[in-house]
Amino acid sequence: SEAEQQAGTSGLPSGLVYPWRKAFAPRTGFAWRVPRIKQMVVRAGFGMNYTVGEYATFGNEMAREPIFDAHGNAIVNEQTNTEAQGNAASSACARTVPISCFTLANGFPAPDQVGNYALDPHYGLPYLQVWNLDIQKTLPLAIVLNVGYNGSRANHLDITSAPRATPSSPGTDPDNQIFVYDEALGFYKMNALTVRANKRLQKGISLGANYQYSHAIDNASSVNGTTTAVVQNWQDLAAQEGHSSLDIRHQVSGTYLYELPFGADKFWVTTGVGSHILEGFSVSGSFSFATGAWLTPTVTQDNENVECGTTNGLRASLVPGISPTAGGRGFNQWFNTAAYAAPAVNSSFPCAAFGNAPRNSIEGPGTLTNNMALSKTMQLGDTRSMEIRATINNVFNTVQYSGVNTTLGTPQFGQVISVGAMRSFQFMARFRF
Repeated sequence: SEAEQQAGTSGLPSGLVYPWRKAFAPRTGFAWRVPRIKQMVVRAGFGMNYTVGEYATFGNEMAREPIFDAHGNAIVNEQTNTEAQGNAASSACARTVPISCFTLANGFPAPDQVGNYALDPHYGLPYLQVWNLDIQKTLPLAIVLNVGYNGSRANHLDITSAPRATPSSPGTDPDNQIFVYDEALGFYKMNALTVRANKRLQKGISLGANYQYSHAIDNASSVNGTTTAVVQNWQDLAAQEGHSSLDIRHQVSGTYLYELPFGADKFWVTTGVGSHILEGFSVSGSFSFATGAWLTPTVTQDNENVECGTTNGLRASLVPGISPTAGGRGFNQWFNTAAYAAPAVNSSFPCAAFGNAPRNSIEGPGTLTNNMALSKTMQLGDTRSMEIRATINNVFNTVQYSGVNTTLGTPQFGQVISVGAMRSFQFMARFRF
């Protein structure tokens, strides 16, 4: 049945979203120099942060919703509508006039209405907790070794669904308006082991290398700041859990610097014209190797997606007995396309079945980068100097796959569709005075 609710009535607060009064954000840390163990330090910390960015989205979304009079009729007068929308900037599903408020309790009114956005009035304030433990030890040859653990957990993250009436729901019409329901039920959790070794500059040589093994899990694409996708099945949010789009399982990176041993205060050619020509040269660079991010097998956008209200969110189904990775990792077939099929659809009710392929279940292409630079610094007396630098990005011209088509029903399904930048050169001169 249709119900009318206004801000400040029927148990709703004047702002329509109950304020969050538990925003306690502690931060703490310590550093301990271990006694009797030379040059060993233990550090640890914990912090908690909140965000209110979503609240601006709520007001913006609701300001665009149509308003209704006390009889449930849409107000079409432009001036009245504009004034009402202005008053709605700080509200969610109710305005200064009675409207048809979409909630899970009364979200399927008859007859069909025009509004298509609703918000949980008990929306919790999103927060992030981070913690870390790091052990540092200085080794011979000016090498500093760090072994650490980093963890994070976020709760009350934004997640959107498309509640839909079903034929078995009493007093509802499954052909009525689909609306987006916004809740703070998203989560993100990550754990990482890191090992870092850095050799301080000594005799013109500096080196650094880092390795990280991590695993991140979430249930909402909004975690990584991309366009939010509506969950596939609003009655089964647990099925959204999977590898996070931010989950990079293995990462190795490093830097190096070698100052050529020519010129004054160096080993060779310390005097004369040759010293001035050869001094100040250095070779530096960076490298990075990482496994790929995770991708979701989806189906093409068609009437089925629109009917379900899950555009960009409806996943493909796994074919029993076929491995998704068999014969993959190639340019023309990154994964086994035969392992996926369109989800079964009930002709009498298109949203009765959903794809069972896990979200973010396809590992995308990894990355491999090598950048180098050759530079020369010439001292021109006092505080003046001239630096000339040549930089090479992707020095070995390695082809980097950067995109894979994961939409079932498209001609390029399973193929690599984009690559990263190829080798490039940059030249720079800088005069300091």
